[in-house]
Formats: sequence, structure tokens, C-alpha cells
Amino acid sequence: MKSRLKKYVVVDLETTGNQASREDRIIQFAAVMVEDGKIVQRFSTFINPEKPIPPFIKELTGIDSSDVRDAPLFEDVAETIYALLEGTIFVAHNVSFDWTFLQKEMLRIGMTPPKIPLLDTVELARILYPEIDSYKLQDLGDEFGLAHENPHQADSDAEVTALLLIQLLAKLERLPLPLVEKLTAVSSPLKNHLPTLLFEIEMKKGKQREEIQDHLFVYRGLVLRKKQLPKTQAKKADSGRTFPQEVEEKKALLKQAGTPLYARNGQFEMMNLVYRAMVEKKHALIEAGTGIGKSLGYFLPALYIAKDRQEPVLISTYTNALQAQLFEKDVPLARSLAGMDVQAEVLKGREHYLNLFKFEQLLNESDPQYDVVVTKMKLLVWLSETETGDIDEVNLSSGGALFWNRLKHTGWYLPEGDDPFIQHDFYKFSVEKAKRADLLIVNHALLLADHFQERKILPDYSVAVIDEAHHFAESAREKKSFILSYRKVKYFLNQLGTLEKYSLLSRLAFVFPGEESLFDLNIAQVKLNEAIESFFSELHALLVGTKKADTKLVLIENREVVHFTETLRYAADNVAVLFHEVERHLSNLLEKGRAEAPLKEAETAFVEEVYSFLLDWKAMSDEFKRLEVKGEEVMTITLESDKNHHVSSLRIIGSYMTPEEALKEAFFSKKESVILTSATLSVNGKFSYIKKELGLSESELIEAQIPSPFNYADHARVLIPSDMPQIKGTPVQDYTRILADYLTEMLLITKGKMLVLFTSHEMLRLVYSYLKERQELEEYMILGQGISSGSVNRLTKQFRQFDRAVLLGTTSFWEGIDIPGEALSCLVIVRLPFAPLDDPYTKAQIDLHKKRGENAFQTFSLPQAVLRFKQGFGRLIRRETDRGMVVIFDNRVDTTSFGQSFLNSIPAVTEIKGEKSILLEEMTNFFEEEEE
Repeated sequence: MKSRLKKYVVVDLETTGNQASREDRIIQFAAVMVEDGKIVQRFSTFINPEKPIPPFIKELTGIDSSDVRDAPLFEDVAETIYALLEGTIFVAHNVSFDWTFLQKEMLRIGMTPPKIPLLDTVELARILYPEIDSYKLQDLGDEFGLAHENPHQADSDAEVTALLLIQLLAKLERLPLPLVEKLTAVSSPLKNHLPTLLFEIEMKKGKQREEIQDHLFVYRGLVLRKKQLPKTQAKKADSGRTFPQEVEEKKALLKQAGTPLYARNGQFEMMNLVYRAMVEKKHALIEAGTGIGKSLGYFLPALYIAKDRQEPVLISTYTNALQAQLFEKDVPLARSLAGMDVQAEVLKGREHYLNLFKFEQLLNESDPQYDVVVTKMKLLVWLSETETGDIDEVNLSSGGALFWNRLKHTGWYLPEGDDPFIQHDFYKFSVEKAKRADLLIVNHALLLADHFQERKILPDYSVAVIDEAHHFAESAREKKSFILSYRKVKYFLNQLGTLEKYSLLSRLAFVFPGEESLFDLNIAQVKLNEAIESFFSELHALLVGTKKADTKLVLIENREVVHFTETLRYAADNVAVLFHEVERHLSNLLEKGRAEAPLKEAETAFVEEVYSFLLDWKAMSDEFKRLEVKGEEVMTITLESDKNHHVSSLRIIGSYMTPEEALKEAFFSKKESVILTSATLSVNGKFSYIKKELGLSESELIEAQIPSPFNYADHARVLIPSDMPQIKGTPVQDYTRILADYLTEMLLITKGKMLVLFTSHEMLRLVYSYLKERQELEEYMILGQGISSGSVNRLTKQFRQFDRAVLLGTTSFWEGIDIPGEALSCLVIVRLPFAPLDDPYTKAQIDLHKKRGENAFQTFSLPQAVLRFKQGFGRLIRRETDRGMVVIFDNRVDTTSFGQSFLNSIPAVTEIKGEKSILLEEMTNFFEEEEE
């Protein structure tokens, strides 16, 4: 007998607000029926809510009072809706919202809601597509190419959710049986239809007896993807090949490769400089203007050096995203250009990789927490797809990120052979690949950890390229700095727990019953908890006791006490002693575990988990020890809180002040040749500032500035308004309103395509609200960082998608975003990007420079601002055909002696200064030329 087909009803509601518990009501109901992987029926209706529709709902959905005025009341359509739902599985994107609202409305009119199972497409997407950046419906629609006519209208949203459901169910059906079995077992705590659905698929697949796909294998119940180490023979075969020094030789390589590349003299010059520095064993500073193609400018010579010396050349960049970009985009180009077999690998710190043994054991641990269950399921699916085991591939929730602390790789405490997954270990596999690499791509944080910390991570290398080198000193500072927050300390104390409650400590008691150290550890934990409360209470009293009840307070500045009182010193010392006490007892228990090996498998995995915890604990213990005035390091230690001064928001920030000393001693002196490159290294045509920041000496240093090949003189203009009021002395509301008026008139000329860079969140918010009020901009998409939802990448993507858009951004938009072509025609710089003087780190650096007898403005504040300004300017012209304008509203660029430093540091471009009418006319003429 054929089984009855499942009927899914996919529902979406639009409402007057998001609080079902209040008086919010439904204004639109839409349902799409899905059977056998197809849409079979649709139903949609507006509903009169008998109350006004709030403006923000009208803006979000496009639904206004005229749409619902003559619509039926909910009671008029309730029977129809009930009939649609009866006997179905209720599906929605964030199902609790729609189902709660619908239930409330039915109960309000005296109707009993049907008892039907629920399924959530957000949850299913999170599990089945672990690597997707965003699980919002619109983003998933974009990801899978699902047509979304009217986002935030129920009929369109229900249609897209139904298409998404069909795709999700199809993927579930394709999963191999052993994976479905694991998912079924783990899903049991979920209170919806998913456990039942998985069980039914498991039963169906069990009868079919399907074979597992060739690229997968099953080990101890986990479905893993097969992986293979690269062959090493090619390395030797390519050694001895000669680097193409001459222009014609390089052109011949381009022609032979048949790549979409063209000859660039600046790039050829860079290739030769990089090769020369590596051969002569010198360090080099190379500023490569936008459009040079600097990645290939160092990849090609690095490849020849790696092949010749039979050792990897290290390529380091600032972020994981840039690492991925180099590996996916630039390595294939270098490979086709060189005509050699290039082994390039990405390596990250150990804690980025999953420990399979820990994961296997934690799967067996019953934890009903929702985020833990979903994260386990997500990781099970991911393991069948990943070759790297790198958690950066996975979009983890905040709860999932906490759970990750228990799964991350921290090496082995017990012998490696005790780990049954040792042959399939992701971290070991990555290290093995790194050893065979010609080019090893890492980020600054990993490179610096390898040099600053005792645990060696990277294979031996003598030559390195530091891309995005303007961030290298900052990365070194971050690596040697620390943050101690109340929440972080309490989290680890709660993880440790006590003997009375289920925790790390009570589980240790099962493995080592009757051990004296357990009771000592329990007492130390209780005392430490009290000491932490006392310490943070002292800090809290100190902060709220300041005249202005500040949210930032300097405790120690450059080793000198500012607000670190004797009482606070005593409390900190007490905490440090007890931290060490806990560390000592945990270490003793682990030593006992090692002495008693071999342990049972579950105990072995638990000992490794305790070891991972102990490493994090030691790091925190060391941070408390660094609250010392007498330490060797020059530190500035600051206390911060939220605006309400909650104890739970307190953070102690320890900023390392002299990264140049650490870099000189631990890195540059140990390497034969380090190439430092970026589009922004010089100030006023000189490298003085960056050399000082990095601790580089003049001797044996190759320096070069290679200008951009782009025609800035014809393709760009800099406009400087002369009729804006001075920012100082003008109330911020007045200044931002005048600025918004100016921007409105400019937007009507540029038709959007404008990026506005701020240094203040307050100014950004005010300008955003003023622009939203302007009727002339009704058809414009106005995006504001911190106001419009979404990450930097998401906002940038939205900005590109809309014809008429303006994007208001702060810090993270000054660099790193790429908007080539017509999507960006006008860049606005509201203020020159000087670091705020009330920032404790900035103030401490200024004081440090003054103590050295330097002019802190000229040697620190100004060059730092100029480099940031250059990064901002670089957002405009990203390729040869781009045209656009930069508008600088900060008239200090024109009226002060230091202003010229900013203009001298960007490519030669026509500057026009004048009143609004002159600049608007110039802008109109410039963009009319473009249309012609």
C-alpha cells in the first residue's frame, strides 16, 4: 500500500508589530501548499487589523491603510485558514513567530487552534547549509536564486519560503543513511516535526540499502569527506627554472598562459624588486598603488624562490577573508602564469580546526540546549562536506560559538596514539600540507603567534611577504594585548563549576574519585568566585565614582599608575593567586591522568577537553599577572563599561604600547627577507612613520613607491566645500542638518552611488535620520551602518544592488570594501580620520611620544590619520575605467598647514574649492561628461 503524501502548508504573516503578546494584529496572511516536492495551491488575503498601521511597518512591507481598509476581518477568514491548516505540517521561516501570532488571533475570536506539527525553514537551513553567511529569507533567496518579487509582503515571502522548503527537503533526502541516523539521534530534544521527519527518512533509506558516495567514507559512525595530501615530486622538477627578469620574458609568460591578464609596467617593476630583495636577503617596503596587481607582483617571484630553495615562502595578510581571496583568486593566476605545479596552502591557528575525537564524545553527551543541538547537527552535515575542518567555514550562532570552545583543537595532552581519529585529524592534515607547500598563506595573527609564543606552529621558513602591511604593527599590538571581561571570567568559572553541580569539576570526580586535589580545587573555585566579585565591585565603584561617571577609565598609563589604587592592587593580587591555585590543582589532576594511561576512550577525550580548558585558564591567569606596573612591557590598562555601568559589562583592556620592539627582536631579526607591501605605506611621499611603527632600521632596506597606473587627472576630482560651518563650535544637530542638505543636492546629481565615510556614529545616525526625512529621496535606498541590519559585506551587497543608493559607514568602511564600476561614483569624507583624543590608547601613545621628546602630532597622530585617509580615498577608483568624485567636508584639509599632507599623499588629481553652487555645477558637468 502506497504511503500517503505529506502535506506542508507554508505560511507567512505581516503584522502591525512583532509582539504577539501585545495588541499587534495580522494585516496579511499567505499560505502555499507543498506536496511531493511541488507547489499545489496558494492562498493570500489582506486582513483589516482595526487599528492604524505604524509607519515603520508601512516602510518595511509597503502595505498601508488603503490596502486593508476594505479587507475582511480575521474572524471572517478564520474558518478558511483553519481548513487550510488542518491535517498539514505548518512551515514558516522562524516558525515560532508566525505560529504564535496565528494561535493568539484564533484564541482571541474563541477558536481552538489545530494541533499540527511545526517545521522551521530557518532551523533547517542552518543545519543543512552550515557555510551560508546569513539565514534571512531575502539572503537565502539570493543565495539559491529564488525569485523574490516583494520582500516583506506575505504572499511573496510565503512563495520563496515554499521554494526554499522544497530545496531543503530534497537535500535531506540526498544525505547518506549513516549521517541521517546521527542527525535523528541528536535531534531528539527538538520540540518540532524535524526529529519525526528525520526518523521517517532514516526508515525509508534503511529499506533502500543505498551505497555511500565515492567521495565520502564512514569512520566510527561519522560521515567524513575523503582528503588526499598533494604529491611532492613536482617541487623538485620545477627547481632550477630561471626567473623572468626582462619585460619581454614576462610578456611571453602572459601570452603563453592565455590568462585574462595584461602587461603592467608597475607590476613588472614590483616583481623584479621583490625577487631582488629575496635573492639579496634584504627586507623591502613597497607601496603599490591601486591597479598595480600587487598580489601577482609578489606571488610570481615568491614562487621561483620557493622552488629554487625547496622551502616555503610565507604569504601573510590581515584577515581570513583576504587569505581566502588570495588562495581562490590569485594562486590559480600565478599557477597558470608560471607554468609550474604550484602547491599553495592556507594554514590557520590550531584552535580553528575541529577535534574529531572530542566531537564524537560530545555527540554522546545529552545536552537539551537548543543551540547545542542545532550546532551538533550543523557540524555533522558540515563534516560530510569539508576537507579542511576549519570552523571559519561555518556560520555559528553565539551559543554555537560557546559550544565550539569544547570542540576546538588544542593539540594533545595524552599520547597522540590514544586519539582514535589521529589518521583523520584536520589540524595534522593541514600541517602536513603546509610542509609540502611552495606558498603558505597565513594571517598576521598566526604569523605573530608563532614568533611571540612558545608553541611553534609554522614550518621553517626564511622568506616572507606581508600584504596589507599597514596593519602589521597593529596586529602585533593586538597579539600582545589582552581583554579581561567580567563575563569571560564568570563563563570560565561556571564551566569549572563545583562538585555539587554537573560541571567540569564534578565530571573530574567521576574520572578521579576520592582525589584530594578535587576538594582543594573546589575550595579554590569558591574563593576565586568571591574574589572576582570583590575585584569587579572595586572596579565598578571606581568607575561610577568619577566626576562624569565615565564609561572609560585609565588604570595604568605606560606603566604609570593613574587610578590603580592600593585596594584594587590587593584585590587583583588575591585573584591572581587563586587563579594560579586552580591552575596548579588542574595540572596535578591531568598529570595523574597521564600517569594512569591508557584510560577508557570517553575518559581520554574528557582529559583532552580539560587540557583545552586549562590552556584557556592559563592564558587568563597570565593576563591577571600582567596587571603589574613593574612589568617589563610598556602597557596601558583601561577599564570600560556600557553606558549603564552594569558590573557584567566591565572589561579591562590591556594595550601593548611598543610593538616595534617586539617585531624587531622576534621577527625581522630572525628572517632573511621580509617584503612589506600595501597601497598605503607612505605619508607625504616618505616611509618614516611606517618604518618606526615596524621597528625597521634604515640599513639593508629596499624602499619603493610604485604609482597607480590609473588616470586620476581625467577620471577623478576632489571637491572641498568652503561654505560649511566649522565643526568645532557648531552644535552637532545643526552641523549634520546642513551636511544632510548638502548631501541631498549632491545625491540628486549623482543619482545615488554615494559612499559617505564618518568618524562618529552619532553624526552618522543624525545624517541618516535627516536624509530619511527628505521627500526628494523617497526613491533612494539609504543604508546606515549600525542602523540598517546586516554586516559590512551585506550592506555593501545591498548598496551594489540598488540603482539609487547611499551608504553611510564608519571605521570598517574606510578600507577593505571593493565597489568597482558605476555602483560607486561619489565618495564623501565628512571629517579627516584622526583618532579621537579621548581614546585611552591614543592619549597614551601621544604621551609616550612626548616623553621621547617627539612632536606627537607630527610623528603619530597626523601620519596615522593620513594612512586612514588614503585607505578611504582608495575606495573610489578600483579599476581603469572607473570615474568619480571625492568630496572632503572637513575644511582643515585646505585651511591648516597639515592639511596638505593629506592631499600630497594621494595621486595627483584636480582639486576644486568653492561654495555649494560652484561645486554642484562642477559635479553636474562631470557626470554629464560621463553620460556623453
